[in-house]
Amino acid sequence: MDDAERSRFRVIVVGGGVAGLTLANALEQADVDYVLLERRKEVAPQVGASIGMFPSAARILDQLGAWKAVHEGSEPLRVFYTRDSAGQLISEPDLSALMAHARTGYQTAWGERQNLLQVLYENLKDPSRILVNKDLVDVRHDSDGVTAVCTDGSSFRGDLLVGADGVFSKVRAKMWELAAPDHPDLIQADKNCMISEYNCLFGITKGLDCPRLTPGDVNTSFNRGRCCLSIAAEGGKVYWFAQERLPETYHLGNIPRYTDDDASDFVDRHGDLVVLPGPDGLTLADLWPKTVSSRLVAIEEAKFELWHWGRIGCVGDSIHKSTPNLGVGGNAAVESAAALANGIKRLADSWATSGRRTTQAEVEGMLAEYKAIRELRSDAIVDASGFLARAQNIHGLNTQLFVRFFLPRLAEFLPELMSNAIIGATKLDFLPLPMASLTGTRPFNPVQGDGFRESRLKRMFLALPLLSLTFIALWVMDVTTALEWAESLRNSGVLHLPSGSVPILRSFYYLKGFDDFIAIVNTFFFPTVYNIDPVSRQQLVSFLTDGVVMVTIWVFESARRGNILTIMQLPNLFTALGQLVGIGVVAPVYCFLHYTFSPIENFSALDQRLTNTRVSFAALPAVVLTYLLPFYLTISWPGELVFRQSLLYVWQLYPVWLSLAIWGISRLCFKNTMASDKVYHPQKDLPVMRLYVGGAAALSAGVWWWTALAGGYGLREVFMPDALPRSMGSLTAFAGQFLRWDEVFGFGAHLVWLGYLFWDLAAAGMLREGWFAAAGAGVVSLLLVGPGATVGMGWLWREHILATRRHKCALTPESVGRLHGKAV
Repeated sequence: MDDAERSRFRVIVVGGGVAGLTLANALEQADVDYVLLERRKEVAPQVGASIGMFPSAARILDQLGAWKAVHEGSEPLRVFYTRDSAGQLISEPDLSALMAHARTGYQTAWGERQNLLQVLYENLKDPSRILVNKDLVDVRHDSDGVTAVCTDGSSFRGDLLVGADGVFSKVRAKMWELAAPDHPDLIQADKNCMISEYNCLFGITKGLDCPRLTPGDVNTSFNRGRCCLSIAAEGGKVYWFAQERLPETYHLGNIPRYTDDDASDFVDRHGDLVVLPGPDGLTLADLWPKTVSSRLVAIEEAKFELWHWGRIGCVGDSIHKSTPNLGVGGNAAVESAAALANGIKRLADSWATSGRRTTQAEVEGMLAEYKAIRELRSDAIVDASGFLARAQNIHGLNTQLFVRFFLPRLAEFLPELMSNAIIGATKLDFLPLPMASLTGTRPFNPVQGDGFRESRLKRMFLALPLLSLTFIALWVMDVTTALEWAESLRNSGVLHLPSGSVPILRSFYYLKGFDDFIAIVNTFFFPTVYNIDPVSRQQLVSFLTDGVVMVTIWVFESARRGNILTIMQLPNLFTALGQLVGIGVVAPVYCFLHYTFSPIENFSALDQRLTNTRVSFAALPAVVLTYLLPFYLTISWPGELVFRQSLLYVWQLYPVWLSLAIWGISRLCFKNTMASDKVYHPQKDLPVMRLYVGGAAALSAGVWWWTALAGGYGLREVFMPDALPRSMGSLTAFAGQFLRWDEVFGFGAHLVWLGYLFWDLAAAGMLREGWFAAAGAGVVSLLLVGPGATVGMGWLWREHILATRRHKCALTPESVGRLHGKAV
């Protein structure tokens, strides 16, 4: 059919791999005319390669009706084991595959690439559009269309030519040739961007007799300059690959090619690579004799800049090529095919409804939009997989440090790397979303994940008002003028009270310098401990009771999965600094850092909000035992008054005792159930959060009302400072003003912090009540029940929202139903 006779938009697809066949399926179901040209004599050859289909690709295959067959012909992944060169575990085994299933509704399946291609081919209703033995030799381009010419003399005319022909794409090479006169520097940069620093031997072993291999288990060994990964399947089948670092970095044009003899030599060099340790374990040499198909190839990496020119576009490995270490290359190809199909569908529909041929400008606009949609994510995936390749091959100082110090403490590394590559995945816009994809605990979201991570620098800048409170507090709460009074009182050895004199305890821990320092700090609390200043006593009792809420929240945040590897995991660093310089100085720093490192995207999965229940269940008992009880005893001990100072010595070190108490209570009283909780019970900690923080808030509210009603003092007189501490003429007056300012800055920072967090919720569409309504509720609560209870209830409200509501762009039954005006 010549160009004049065509009445529909037509696509020529070159390449029958994963990207090409996915695009063919999508175009068929979009009712778009196409033809696919494959240079090989068969569609699904056996080349020794395996492939993993992650939820990002599974959802698209499910839309196309092919996922069930792909899944049934693959092995669902189960447990990941990360090992060193001797086969010993670097980190705890993780259930990331099970977690990915819970998060997305799809299991990660690993199988033969041949099987995937066969399923995609058989899923087509009209396979006659797939033409084999069609090796592209030339591309002829003009403003009205594009023609593909094959070596057998046949030619095919269309409105768009898509290169799905792999990393050494002939379509891309022709596109470079056509674009070179206008963009010589860009083309040269693209030709230089592809590198190869590793080679990889892929293999499929069958009939292996090893009882220790459990189907679905993934074993990865990290070695200096080499690595090995294996996936066990039913019936003694093992999919595996082994890598080695090449002696130099190769570029397009001199990337090495390998023979079967080279593959045998590779096994001779690296046969000792450990798959499973021990005398009954496995090495690469054990896999090789039963390997039924294999291939040694150089591993290319590339992020090409030129994705399209004129009526020519590329898809899959021809424009973004990643290492196999993360297993996402095929998934990225499926995504790109889906994104391109969405654009083609719009052009085809426009022609069908208007009756007007599609112009080159319209094709170019669609291709530019396709690139804009996919480039951020594809580049991020190439980078993430490249980092993992260097980590597994322990290549470079930064990866050595990562493997040595961080990986053993971060079993979540690989699952989170994969999850971030999945959540923002492309879908087919013209086909219904399967229900399975809408019901996971981390819904797909096109504005989250790789390529869309919120800038921490931006958040840091936005939170500068919080940090500024610290510097203001340092100036306001300067203790320089009071130190001389405190030191003089300590050295006098006696505190004179109306009822008599009380000796000042100078030694408790029998560390002279340390005891001398604590004794000075203690003098600031004497007006409260001995009721020298009744107003200050009431203020401090309420203030430190409110502190139970604050410290309990800090402990919960330290145990939260979303705060892994952040400074939030060190709450007792902040409590210790608070004891030294005042919580009013330290709390703004904590709130600033929390806001910076805990954006909404950290909680896109329900399990990321989850805390380690072993720690969080111990939170309030530990806080009451080490913080609240010693303080209450200090101010109320009925016996010898000097003993109150002994209790004060104990209380001053509560950050130490709190750390020990959490460690002891958590291990003696609770089991570590995080491995199963994050998969099956992501809201397990909510009841205890409500009990602990709610109970602490109720206590704070009660003490607030006691302060308001007892003693005949007004709330303003008790809580509001009316002068700078340095302007006071005595230690008692200084301490009274200092502690009021300490509370103002400490809880003021937390109230501002909650304002920031609720602003995040509002921006994410999760605060249905509105930010101003939330702020108004906070003001009313502050007046009625005080700062401690307000912070506690505000934090619990946010926790409820994080646990029960999803981001406005998350694809859930409710959001899709709203989009289409009906229930899903």
